This record gives sequence, C-alpha cells and structure tokens, in this order.
Amino acid sequence: MNGDLTSADLAFDGAQGFGSGADGGRGGEIVKVTTLADSGPGSLRWALEELDGPRIVVFEVSGEIQLQDAIKVNGDVTIAGQTSPEGITITGAKLRIVESDVIIRGLQFRPGDGDGDTPENRDGISIGSSTQTVENVVIDSNSFSWSIDELITVWYGAKNITISNNIFAEALQSSLHPKGDHSMGMLIGDGSSNVTVVGNLLAHNEFRNATVKDDAKQIEFINNVVYNYGPNGFLGHEGTTAHIIGNIYLAGQDSAGRAAIRLESPESGTAYYVHDNQAEVDGAAMSKISDSYVFEPSNVTVLSSDEVLDYVLSNAGARYPELSPIDARIIQSVIDGTGRIIDSPDDVGGYVFVPNTTAPKDSDDDGIPDYYEEILGSNPDVFDAHGDADGNGVHNIEDYINGLLDGYASDTQPAPAPAPAPAPEESGDAVADGASEHRIEAETFDLTNGFSVTSIEGASDGKVIGVKAGTSGEASTVFNGTSGTYDFIIGYYDENDGASNLSVLVNGSVVHNWTWNQDLGSNLADGATATKITISNVQLNPGDVITFSGSSDGKEPLRIDYLELVQPEAGGEEDDAALSAPENGTKKTHLVEAETLQLESGWRVRESSVASGGEMIQAVGKGQAKASTAFEGETGFYDIVVNYFDEADGESNLSVMVGGETVDSWVWDQETEQKFAARDSLTSHVIEDVWIENGELIAFEGTRDGSEPLRVDSVEFYSDDFMIA
Repeated sequence: MNGDLTSADLAFDGAQGFGSGADGGRGGEIVKVTTLADSGPGSLRWALEELDGPRIVVFEVSGEIQLQDAIKVNGDVTIAGQTSPEGITITGAKLRIVESDVIIRGLQFRPGDGDGDTPENRDGISIGSSTQTVENVVIDSNSFSWSIDELITVWYGAKNITISNNIFAEALQSSLHPKGDHSMGMLIGDGSSNVTVVGNLLAHNEFRNATVKDDAKQIEFINNVVYNYGPNGFLGHEGTTAHIIGNIYLAGQDSAGRAAIRLESPESGTAYYVHDNQAEVDGAAMSKISDSYVFEPSNVTVLSSDEVLDYVLSNAGARYPELSPIDARIIQSVIDGTGRIIDSPDDVGGYVFVPNTTAPKDSDDDGIPDYYEEILGSNPDVFDAHGDADGNGVHNIEDYINGLLDGYASDTQPAPAPAPAPAPEESGDAVADGASEHRIEAETFDLTNGFSVTSIEGASDGKVIGVKAGTSGEASTVFNGTSGTYDFIIGYYDENDGASNLSVLVNGSVVHNWTWNQDLGSNLADGATATKITISNVQLNPGDVITFSGSSDGKEPLRIDYLELVQPEAGGEEDDAALSAPENGTKKTHLVEAETLQLESGWRVRESSVASGGEMIQAVGKGQAKASTAFEGETGFYDIVVNYFDEADGESNLSVMVGGETVDSWVWDQETEQKFAARDSLTSHVIEDVWIENGELIAFEGTRDGSEPLRVDSVEFYSDDFMIA
C-alpha cells in the first residue's frame, strides 16, 4: 500500500508507512507562531485550535510553551517544529489530534509533573476522536518524555497513521497519576487500523512498549529499539493483527526477565507475522503466528535487525537545530546500558530550555528565510511559498521545512542570526557589551566572518563559537567599561586533532598570538581539553574593539568559550609566552566537510559526535550514492585523503572521480572490530599525486554493503608549494 505514491505525493520525501500519504497543510496558509504564551494571537494554541483549513505552521520563537490544558488540533495542518531557531519544548499538557491530515515534525513533548493539565490527561500526543474517524497522520522526528499518562496514544478507530523516527522515553512512574505507578510508553487500540510504528527509540518506560489491543488491525511495528522496558515490552491483545519485524529489545536494570514480545489473547481474528527480532517471543497466542504476511504491508523499507540499533540511535528524535542534552543523555544510556525508569524529571536533572533566539529574516513573510530563498532561486521579496523554484515538484516551503530535517536545506544554511545581547547594566562593574560582571560569552560577540555558535555541554553558558575545520573566522566586541589595564583570560578548547592559531587584537593591533598545540589527551571538546590563557596588562578605553581572528588546523574547529576581563593589582607583568607558530614549508591543506558536498542521490547528512564538524554523510537505501564538489583550490598535484568510517559489519565500496575519470576505487574491509561510527572505526584512504584543476568536478560514488552504511566524514587535499602550477 502507498507504493504508487510519488515523492511529491508523500507527506515529505522519505515518509514511510500507512500515514505517508498525508497532505497535512499542503498548499495552505503560512501561519507563524510568534509567542511562547499558552494562548492568544500568535500562540501555538491559536494556530492549531482556533484556526482551521489547510495551514503550515512555522516558528519564530524558541523555548518552552507551557500549556495549562490540552490543545485540540484541527486537521489539514503541518507543524514544522524544526523551523524554530533553537527548538520548541511543549510542557504541561498534550496535543489532541481530533481531525485528519496532520503532520508533526521537530518538536519536543515533555509534559512533566509541574503546573498543567490534570495528571490523567497529561500525555504527549493523542490521536483519535470519539465523534469522527481521524486518518492520515504522521508523527515524525519528535522527542517525547516525562508524561504522566501515555507518551502517545492512538485510539477511537484512527487509521492510516505513521509514527516514525521519534524518541519515547522516561514516562513517569510514581508521579501524580490517580491510578498510582503509571510509566506508559505507547498504546494503540480501540479498533484503530493501518498504523505504522517504525524507526523509534523507546527507553525507560515500565509498560506499553508498545501495547496493541481492542481489535486494532494491520499494525506494523518495524525496526524499533526498545531499552529497559520493565515487565512488558511489546504486548499484543484481543483481536490484533500485526507485523512485528526487525526490532531490538534490550533489557535494562528495570526489565523483569520475561519475554520482551508477548502475544496474548488468541481469539478469532488475531494474527501475527513475527520476523527477525532480537527478542524472546512468548505468550498464549503463539499459535497465531504466521510464516507470511497477514495483511498487505505498507511502503516501509525494512532494515535487518543488525542495522537497526545504529540507525535508530543516529536518527531518532528532534534533531534540528541540534539534539537536546536530554535526548543525548537518553541515547547514551542505551549505548552504555545505564539509566532507570524515573518518577520525576528532577531525577535526571530536570528541564533544559533554550534561549528565545531571533529567527532568520523573512522579508516577504512566506515562512522561508531570505538566505534560503537565495539558495533556492526564489524571490525573497515575493510571497512564493507554494511556488517551485527548483522544479522538483515540491513547493518551496516544503523544500525548506523538510530539508532542515532531511538534509537538503541544512547543507548550505548559515547559523541563524543570534538574539540581540541584553543591554549592559548601569554599573561600574560592567565591562563589555553582552558581559556579566567580568565575563563576556563568546557567543555574544559580533560574528563577522566564519564563526558560528554551537552548543557544548560543560561550556560556560553551554555554548561556544567555532569555525568549520580548515577555515578561518573573526569575531569582535566593543569595550564599554572604564579606562584601565586589564588581564584577558580566554577560555577555549585545545584538542589533539589539530594546531589552530588565534590572534587577539585591540583596535586592529595584535596584543597576542598563539598556536593551540597542547597535548591534553582528547580529540573532543570536553573537560580534558577545556583550557585557558591569560594575556596580562592590556590597556583598554571605552569604545575599543576587541577582536578574535584565527584559523582552524586539521580537525580542530577553533572553539572559543569566553573572555574574562580582570583588572590586576599593580605590578603585574605583561604576558610574553606566546607559543611558536607552525614551521614553514608544510603542505597546503584544503579540507571539505562531506556534509557540504552536493548530495546528488542516495546520501543523507547525519549528526555524529566523533565526526569532524559534528556531521557526516551516510548512504541510505539501496543502489549507488553520488555526491560531488567543484574544487576551489589552486591547480596542481594533490594527495586526496578521504576520512571515513570503516565498520566491521560490511564491505562497502567507494570510487573517487576527478573530471569524470576514476582516480581510485576501494573496498572498505579494514578489521576495525567496531560496528558503529566511532573513533575506533574512523580511518583514512590516501590517493597520491592527482592533478586537479581549479573548478574541476570531484565526484564520490559508492554502494553500501551489509550493515555498513557508507559513512564519509571529510575529504582533505594536500599539496606541497612546489607542486602548485
């Protein structure tokens, strides 16, 4: 079923399952959420409950939307949570989908145990209505946790539903529910039909992982990872028909040792197809298991169970603009085999909310930022959300909103404009714009060239500035304190995978320059590599411009955390311990991050904590994957170094072509003993002495094998000076 839909007919490119034909708000009004308030014009409730008819909802705000009661979602709507500059978290109550054709992507649902709706109604999302049939719904790439009732419920005969690529975790156990302990993950029942659950992570939920009951028919539970599932994992009951394929159940500290998949109630009409699950299967309805499909399947591309853990941990959840610390912790608990079922968000550190950051400029108010309209070729001054500037059969607005998640728009997207820094307090202690008493966070600098803001757990205020590996950047701030002599204390991350260089200037004059070449034992921005330098006795006057100007080396992305200005006691000596610059005569290097390549077919951008720049490309589906770039270096001979992840679960292959001619092709068969994209599986392949002309097309074509998904991190081009033409 749904197999005859074209990509333009799908809810979004790559949508799968029985709900994949949902239109959502296609072709409708562009509605902007402009406030975090519970209600009123510009609120999420206004956009979903008060408005009706086809509409696409985008966000110009970031942070927490605290609800006092549920939002009733009228149909024909696409909710693009990924358009929020820093992300949206919904707390206090659920969304109730009571009409058809609804697409929800890129949101975080964390009801919690604080103020909000009555506890027994505090789900994440419910789908279904007692007065009409709700159909054609897609819930994709969202994060759910900390519900008091279920994280998600499909009820009242809802049909044609897809629940894909989400995280469902840490439903609260001993909380406020009137029935007592009530940590519940996913419930599907009451005659609901044609429901696909694919590619999700369910973790630390005591019950309903998932439960299917009350004559629910044609339920697909495919390629999900379920961890620390309490007494019950999947539970089938009462007239259910289901395909349970390629799932992984991992017992945790709260798992009771029973079979993870239990099929009960062998009444007439019950039927199951159970295949390739990494889980024990048991129950009274074992006789109802068939050796073939028991209904016509949807359009899901089924992965083998050996591929599922890596896929789900790399893709599930609300990941744009970045994975939240809450979700990162949950995923890490699966990797490490840690974590417990919890009673309150406070048990695991509580909420983490992002600042309400300024949205990118949208001159024509069509929901598409100006920068993306320029990339797409549409007019940033003309409302053309429903045009098709690139001729791919998809509306411009859908190219944009879905590209943020699926890798089409984010390849070339600059960092959103930062929110204006708060005005400094009228105090003699204030020293610079955007600073606290003495500290200026690097992310409050004016980022004029190359630098962008990223989040790092453990950094001051949780953020740093950095550049793409192999590039340079400049950032500045204006001093508004009192005249005097100051020590500059600069916090930064000196990693082992490069020797970057930074200059500090005041009014254009260099006061210090040093190379970042300490051996701190790690290639990551972490507690080991967090360091600082003190530059003593710098004269400052009001209005002076302080500038950071630097260049990245290797894979070290020049991460700067903060600048502190401290007035020393009299008698301090000027710092003269500048580190030596790199030796002359080294090879010129040109680095291309794989995620910046033109992805022609078969590749998707994926996040990875061990990849250069935090991202890589990965082949998806079957067939050949193709990507290319125009060479920007000088004409000459180069060594090409391809950095990639060679895992132990397949033998993929990759070819590199320059100007249409294959310069090398190799099979990825190193014995790394690592089945995941990790530091242990990151390796390099060198192609020596290749003549490359400026502007020449360099192409990468490969085919994945087995469970090895053909992951490429970056490509480097090395040339000695004398080899340049």
